[in-house]
Amino acid sequence: MYMPKSAITISDEMREALHIASKISKEKKKGGKGKDAITIRWTAGHEGIKGNELADREAKEAAKGRTSDTKLLPRYLRKPVLINPSAVKKAHNEHLAKEWREDWRSSKQGKATTLIDESMPSSKFLKTLSNPKLSRAAASVAVQLRLTHFPLNGYLKRIGRVDNARCPACREDEEDITHYLLRCQSYVHERWILTQHAARKRKPLTLKTILGDPQFILPLAAYIHATRRFMRTSECNTNQNSNTAR
Repeated sequence: MYMPKSAITISDEMREALHIASKISKEKKKGGKGKDAITIRWTAGHEGIKGNELADREAKEAAKGRTSDTKLLPRYLRKPVLINPSAVKKAHNEHLAKEWREDWRSSKQGKATTLIDESMPSSKFLKTLSNPKLSRAAASVAVQLRLTHFPLNGYLKRIGRVDNARCPACREDEEDITHYLLRCQSYVHERWILTQHAARKRKPLTLKTILGDPQFILPLAAYIHATRRFMRTSECNTNQNSNTAR
C-alpha cells in the first residue's frame, strides 16, 4: 500500500535509530568489507523478548549513571546522544508546576486555602465549579470566599473600601467569612439550607465542610442567593418590587 510522505510520521526514537544506522553504514563503507542489513521491527512491549529485556536492563543501569567506558564503545556511540525535545519540554513544565505549587502553598492565601482543602492547588475545585446548576455569580462569590478575597465588610475595611467592618445584617460583629456563613443571627433561616444538608451527609457544619466539600457547592450557592448579601442595589430593588406586586 502506497503512503504519501506527508502521511508518514517518525518518532524521536525512530529518528535516533535511523541516525545510528546511518553511522554504522558509513563506518562499514570506510572499511570496505561486505554489506550489512539493518532490520527494524515494532514490538508491543519488552516482556518475553530477550533482546528488548536486555536493552531495558541496560537502559536502567545507564539511568543510574553506570555507563560503559567510552574507549570501549564503537566510534559511532562515543558522541553525545541527541536530545529529545519532547522530554526536555516535559521536564521543564514539570519543574515550573512544582515551583508554582510550592510558591502557592507558602503564600498567605495558599496557607488559608490549604486549611479548607489539603489537595490545593488542584483541579478538584475547578471541577466543582463546573456544575451546570451553578450560576456564574454564585461561582464567583464561592471562589472569593475560598481564596479569602471575600467582598465582606471585614475584608473591605482592611483594603479601604468601606469605613466600617461591622456586619450590615445584624450590626453586631465584624463581618468575616466565619460570621457570614456560620454565626450571623440575621441569616439563621437562610442557613437552614446548609444545616439540613450537613445533617443528611452526617458532617459537621464548618468552613472546611462548606467551602471544601464539593457536595456543598449547590447548598452554598442557595445560601448565598437567599441572603441577598452580594446582590447589587438595583437587583435588590427589583426583587422587592416583585414581592410587593405579589
